[in-house]
Amino acid sequence: MRKVFRIYGLTALILVMTATTAYAANQESTAYATSGGYDANSSYIDGQGQFGRIKFNSSGGGWGFYEQTCSGSGTIYGPALYIPADGGSINELVAMPSNCKFKLHITSGKYFPVSGTIQNYE
Repeated sequence: MRKVFRIYGLTALILVMTATTAYAANQESTAYATSGGYDANSSYIDGQGQFGRIKFNSSGGGWGFYEQTCSGSGTIYGPALYIPADGGSINELVAMPSNCKFKLHITSGKYFPVSGTIQNYE
């Protein structure tokens, strides 16, 4: 009888441990660069092992890129994405592995600010 309770207890413990695997919560961070060619950075967000999104927009020019810092492999930078001088927006999907942190870097145009967001979900 005691063996049966041990087996059921151990089975319940294993089920609880595997069912409560922690995942990063949905996160987003914003940045705002005032006009005049100024830079701004978002805070770091954690990857979730799925696609995330970077978005930024301006009424008149600007550019940005993302930074990816992974445990054990250092920092890499995403491609530079440009908003034309007559304005527009960028909306890109980015693969975000769960062992990495991500940050958005943006730069404003001469006459208009740029606002941007990075999020670890679609």
